[in-house]
Amino acid sequence: MRQLMDIREVRFILSNATPFNKFKQREINEFIAISQLKEYRNREIIYSEGDQPDYFNLLLKGRVLVSSRENDKESEIELLKRGTCFGIISLFTDEPHSVTTKSIESSIILRIDKKQFREFLTRHPLISLDFSRVLSQRVKRSSEPKKIFQSKRIAILGAPTSGKSTYMYNLGLKLKEQTQKKVICLELSIKKDIFTLASFLDNRSKVLKLSEFREENFEKFIIRSDIDYLLVKIDVRKHLVALLNFLSENYHFILYEFPFSFWDIDFYEFLSPAHYIHLLISSRSQILEKVNLLTGKLKQKEPLSRDKIKIIINDFADADKISPEEESKIIDYTIYATLPSFNDESYPRTLRRIARELGEVVTGLALGSGAAYGFSHVGVLRVLEENKIPIDIISGTSMGALIAAMWAVGFSIDDIEKQMISLGRTFSLFHLPGIALPFKGVLKSRRLEKISRQILKDKTFYDLKYSLKITTFDFIRRKTKILDKGLLYKAVAASCAMPGIFEPVKVQQDLLLDGGILKPLPTKVLLSHGANKIISVNITPSKREVYSEYKKRTKLHIFDFIFGSIETMQLEFIREAMKISDVVIHPHFEGLGWMEFEKVKDFIKRGELATREKIEEIKKLVNPSF
Repeated sequence: MRQLMDIREVRFILSNATPFNKFKQREINEFIAISQLKEYRNREIIYSEGDQPDYFNLLLKGRVLVSSRENDKESEIELLKRGTCFGIISLFTDEPHSVTTKSIESSIILRIDKKQFREFLTRHPLISLDFSRVLSQRVKRSSEPKKIFQSKRIAILGAPTSGKSTYMYNLGLKLKEQTQKKVICLELSIKKDIFTLASFLDNRSKVLKLSEFREENFEKFIIRSDIDYLLVKIDVRKHLVALLNFLSENYHFILYEFPFSFWDIDFYEFLSPAHYIHLLISSRSQILEKVNLLTGKLKQKEPLSRDKIKIIINDFADADKISPEEESKIIDYTIYATLPSFNDESYPRTLRRIARELGEVVTGLALGSGAAYGFSHVGVLRVLEENKIPIDIISGTSMGALIAAMWAVGFSIDDIEKQMISLGRTFSLFHLPGIALPFKGVLKSRRLEKISRQILKDKTFYDLKYSLKITTFDFIRRKTKILDKGLLYKAVAASCAMPGIFEPVKVQQDLLLDGGILKPLPTKVLLSHGANKIISVNITPSKREVYSEYKKRTKLHIFDFIFGSIETMQLEFIREAMKISDVVIHPHFEGLGWMEFEKVKDFIKRGELATREKIEEIKKLVNPSF
């Protein structure tokens, strides 16, 4: 394989892309062994509409535009993200490609010859099932020019008081807002022509009887509003799949919800066409146990259904006193989301997060490690907020972990700056307190925990407004440990515990140190937790910058040697992390040292300047339009 990319990077991207995230490591290695990498220049055609299929393609780096011809004009369909495979329908059907794919910047594609790809699937029949799920979302070309590259169906199920209609209505609006793609919401009724959704639509009551569904008369039943809606009377069941297939040719997202009574009949025919099932339930033992039976039946019918089921707890409904951990044990599922009351200010934020995950437009921000250099992260966040750049998930290491945690909790940027100014005074070298004996570190971890706790109080990851991943180093197991549960101050203290300076922080039975040892720039953490677009802030100086700065120094001390040695070892990890990034922000710190904690405002200004230099590139990244 030509070394356009490091094989470790290829393996990592594959391991976090669907369906390869289900592969065993040996299967990924086998897949890579039969592949080749090819680089495409900006505007270079990968394959054209009408070409015969010859390769399986997967985008590793860059951007690929999917388009089709309509009335002798090119119609843009989709902008593919990293980790997306394409050309796969034609590969299975042997029909000509129905679209044109074109690189719109320098892009790297992993390719496998059609024959070798098919032989691989023959050797691994279970993997063929995984690919079938990918295929089920891809839209086949009908007699009309292809308009949709990928369509997702989301089935919404819940009791009459679960708020499922309100949830579907508002989720549909959020999907449209966040992706700028075509969305339709369907309400299904089996016994009566009573539709809750109609109350959101000025009681307009165009009802389609499923037995009367025809492609040629379908249009008159669509209710046009901010997005499209359809009220469907289920008088015959067998036409439902035909209706959903037809809608898939015209909509990127199809949301459909049906009554609670469906739980007590053979509901599988209604759920099987869905790519995702959102179960809205209350936190009551009786309901949780019923859900457990439902999911058990689904797993019997469809062994691969586990990933498609999303459990959403209604926070506003009557509930037993059960913790999230206990809820997960009863239903044997992780709780996907907690839905507050519609009038709660966090309701739209929760829906926004779900919509962005469904729309695969999740933006992640990685804040790197670097002692006092970390204050520059405040300036980065200020500029991103000023420009309304959406951040869905944030990861942090060392000082980056502290600032990421404060932001995820909901601190304003001004409040973060005030806290950092106070922290700078505390962390000034001559104010750091006593020696830890025996010599696990020069400074006691209790002091580090106390400082973190003064800022974050006793808040936990459950209290966060945004998804947060904190990177630490597990000393006993010698590997990275990602913290996303428990007390925030403990996690932050562990991530800041630089070896040789601070003693390890004990979290349960683990001895944890600075996450920057292996993950000084935690971009891979974001990719492995669903981020589709990654902005990283690298605050580690290059060798040239370090050499230039140290030439000006007349005295060095033990902390310079400890920090400098760790920093040098981190450079290779940082280079790998930056390859995962879509945009890298790198403040310059000429005239500022890593221990000058008293110069908080100077560091913040450097962060602001570096982010402003990249802001147009960032806007282009997060803008869903082409």
